[in-house]
Amino acid sequence: MYKIMCDKDSIAQMTRYFPFRTAIYAVLDCLFCWLSWIGSVFAFTYLLRVDYSLIGVVNRHIWVMVIACGLFYAICGVHRSLWQHPGIGTMIRLGTAAFLVSFSVYVALRLNMGSWSNPGLGVMAFYFLFTMSFAIRIYRKMMGIVVMYLRRFLKLPAYLPQDPVRTLLVGAGESASAFLMNKSQQGERPRHVLGIVEYDERKHVQGERPRHVLGIVEYDERKHGYNLHGVKIFGGDSKIPELVKQFDINEVVVAVPSMNNEDLRRIVRLVPAGRCKVRLLSGLSEDKMADKLRDINIGDLLGRPEAKLDVEGIKTWVRGKTALVTGGGGSIGSELCRQLLNFNVGKIVILDISENNAYNLKEELIVSFGQEGRFKVAVRIGSVQDEKRLDEVFSEFKPSIVFHAAAYKHVPLMEECPRLAVDNNVQGTYRAALAACRHGAERFVMISTDKAVNPTNVMGATKRLAELLVLGLNERQATEFVAVRFGNVLDSNGSVIPKFKRQIESGGPVTVTHPDIIRYFMTIPEAARLVLEAGAMAKGGEIFILDMGQPVKISELAENLIRMAGLTPGVDTKITYTGLRPGEKLYEELLLNEEGLDKTMNDKIFVAKPPAAQAFDDITACLESGAFVGENIRSIIKRFVPEYAYGINAEDAP
Repeated sequence: MYKIMCDKDSIAQMTRYFPFRTAIYAVLDCLFCWLSWIGSVFAFTYLLRVDYSLIGVVNRHIWVMVIACGLFYAICGVHRSLWQHPGIGTMIRLGTAAFLVSFSVYVALRLNMGSWSNPGLGVMAFYFLFTMSFAIRIYRKMMGIVVMYLRRFLKLPAYLPQDPVRTLLVGAGESASAFLMNKSQQGERPRHVLGIVEYDERKHVQGERPRHVLGIVEYDERKHGYNLHGVKIFGGDSKIPELVKQFDINEVVVAVPSMNNEDLRRIVRLVPAGRCKVRLLSGLSEDKMADKLRDINIGDLLGRPEAKLDVEGIKTWVRGKTALVTGGGGSIGSELCRQLLNFNVGKIVILDISENNAYNLKEELIVSFGQEGRFKVAVRIGSVQDEKRLDEVFSEFKPSIVFHAAAYKHVPLMEECPRLAVDNNVQGTYRAALAACRHGAERFVMISTDKAVNPTNVMGATKRLAELLVLGLNERQATEFVAVRFGNVLDSNGSVIPKFKRQIESGGPVTVTHPDIIRYFMTIPEAARLVLEAGAMAKGGEIFILDMGQPVKISELAENLIRMAGLTPGVDTKITYTGLRPGEKLYEELLLNEEGLDKTMNDKIFVAKPPAAQAFDDITACLESGAFVGENIRSIIKRFVPEYAYGINAEDAP
């Protein structure tokens, strides 16, 4: 027995089922019942000269009070109510229990004395009992409200114990209401009642900070000046800089899930850099309550409406089939593999020259998809320029679908060595396409780029040559060949965003080539999903164009990244302009002059009308004879891609 009493685990096991809090409340309720009757007697003695002997009668009926409190508080479910979030139901239960207890004691006293001239004693006792029982259950909330209004009246700086996060809320709709009332608890967020934070001390010990919402800004002028759950709506978003300074705000929470990217960028610009961070209440759950709170990312600022996919069409196309992804370890290739597993592909073969990328992707897929990832994913190391290796892989797996994502994409590096760009982007595409034909693949989907349109660099020109080759093969082979053309993807390997982030972390400066340069962006998952849908709807010979939305100025992109890091552009981190690099254009295009566009079932995917592939035989003859070498390699490319503009001033290029 001594061992059990001293063993902390045993004690915890026993006390887990012992209702200490309920017992304490039950004792306090009995005490309050006695005090309510004593207080009523004293009040009536002072006011109406009631006999003091009534106190003795009350004391002799304490046993009635104990039984009545225990019985009626249990029957009414007062002790089972969650008083952290009191509502009308909990108030009714407490009021009913207090009334029944007071009435029972009144009846017992009247039976004992035979008569009672003043029933007001019972009414006053009920009022005292209800008030004290209610107050002891919400004393923390009451103290918080008193402290809040006292500090506002005395104009003291905002402060709460345990150093809370001083928060400004953007939006006064359903999401903001749910966030304040916290009906969708997300762990790190504390409970809010009337703008006052209430938090679990156990969570605070683990390092989570409570949150104190000090104000709201809202676009709807009709709501200005009102309160939402006790928090004042000060005005529109133009008030943000003033309120951040006035209340020393640490965090601005955007509680408008439907806010477009332009409005969100304006919010980020209005928040004083270095003073606080901006976070998003992302999405609405099925019960219309706030979903979760997260940090803002660059994809939110470049936001695009989520594309609606023909999920069943994609599943029907890939279900049970083997898909080969060349360049499978890269940004687009790896995301294609993830999406294919989501759409129940039969098997995925990752072909990549980088053993590290391929291995890391397979391990990730095994962790994410379990046994499905283990048995459905195969990795093979090899180059698309190695014809023998391609035949080995195609013979082993007999893929029905080929996604060709392997390519050199870095513009300045390919300008330095155009021969390698031709070898990988043109020769590699041609050899992979021929292997697909020899081994009976149904469809070959080539990942192209907007830089293939009116190219001013070797990389774009070689991708255009690759487009011409696959379109020519489509006219000559049973395999269906298509190309999917789109612009930059966020956070892809070699993109400007990881580079800017590294420069910001190192203290700057952030280097931008030109103040007016613009680019199209989309997220990697969206690009991969649209590639899959384009492949599913293809019939062969098309060039699919993905809707890239509105172009983004790279200088503004750099400024937003600096602000997201809590710094001030031009002050904490400078932006320097280095000039356009060789082959770089101020803006990219997605369509050649001679190409037209047709709509598809997906409003984010268009199909171009390319002219018949010209000079296919001449291009393949040059590849097979090794003519793409030497100093005249650019002139040879221009012979087949007449829109290729090389050797001109980059700033004069379109």
